Amino acid sequence: MCNLSQGIVDDTKAEIILNMFKKGYTLEQIADVTEKSISEIEKIVKKEPAMA
Repeated sequence: MCNLSQGIVDDTKAEIILNMFKKGYTLEQIADVTEKSISEIEKIVKKEPAMA
């Protein structure tokens, strides 16, 4: 997969993770579904600007 395609996939995964977090899923649930570590999930969630 080319770098551009990988970036799009990563952005889509991050969007899904943020949507799950906003809907009240726990970090453990998100990690289980996305097969990412809790620390990876935390990094993605912390990058999101605070909602006004």
